[in-house]
Parts: sequence; structure tokens; C-alpha cells
Amino acid sequence: MRRICKTAVLLALLGLASYTSRAQDIAEAAALTSHSSIVASGAKAPSHTISSPEKQSASPHLMARTGPSPEEINRKGFEDNAGQTAGKLLLRSVPSGADIFVNDLLVGHTPLLMIIAPGKYEIEMRGPRQESGHSTAGVMPKETETVVINLNQRYPAKISTR
Repeated sequence: MRRICKTAVLLALLGLASYTSRAQDIAEAAALTSHSSIVASGAKAPSHTISSPEKQSASPHLMARTGPSPEEINRKGFEDNAGQTAGKLLLRSVPSGADIFVNDLLVGHTPLLMIIAPGKYEIEMRGPRQESGHSTAGVMPKETETVVINLNQRYPAKISTR
């Protein structure tokens, strides 16, 4: 009886192997005759040039970013619109190193001194460990407004089961 079971299992494995091999042959034949395969074989590979070779991307499909970062662009936008009566906004967080969002635009990391137009601004800071805090700051013409935000943890560090 054991011998018959072993023989049946062996025949089943051989049949599965030949079926898999046949399926592979069919797939390869279909790939050779498909329209996308014919079009792709006649197409030239795209030539990508990166402006700075030291900033090559780890992926061959993603281009390396050139130019200033988005936070620099946002900060520069605030400074360009500051005008003659610009004020200063000194932003700090506890702990330091948090991402700063002014009116929902990323402008940098704490501590940061910005030259900004007088007005009211919504400030949000997010730390590296899911801490966050927010405040509203009013900047007066030709004055420095200091904002210090204590970041609160999103999740408790300790859990007590009493």
C-alpha cells in the first residue's frame, strides 16, 4: 500500500512539473507575439540626464530632485512677501528639531528665524516621534515675535494598569 501511495505522489509531482513547464512555454510565446512586446522591442531606451551626478537617485525610475527643497521655496515665499515693514518670527520647540508649518506650509525645522510680513499666522510643529503642538502668532511691523511650543506626545509613554 505504501508503495502505491509513493508512486501516486511521484506521478502527481511529475505531472505538476510538466504542467508548469508547459505554462511557462505558453507565456513566453505569448510575450514574443504580443503587440506591447513588438512595440517595446522597436522603441529606444529613454535617455535621462541628471544635472548633478552626485545626487543620483537610488532608483533607476525616479529622477533626483534638483533645485531648492519645498521648505526653502515656502520660506522664501514668506520672505519675498514681507515688504518694507517686515517683522521677525523666532520659532522654537521643546524638544527642538521639529518640522514647522506656517499656515499649513512646511518652512523648516526648529529653531528658525523667519522674516515675515506683519499679520496673524497659524503655526504647527511636529516632532520626530509623533509629538505635535500648535499656536497662533501675531507679528507686528518691525518687531520680533518669539513662539515656543512644547510638543505633546500623541501616545502616552507609560501605561498604568491599576
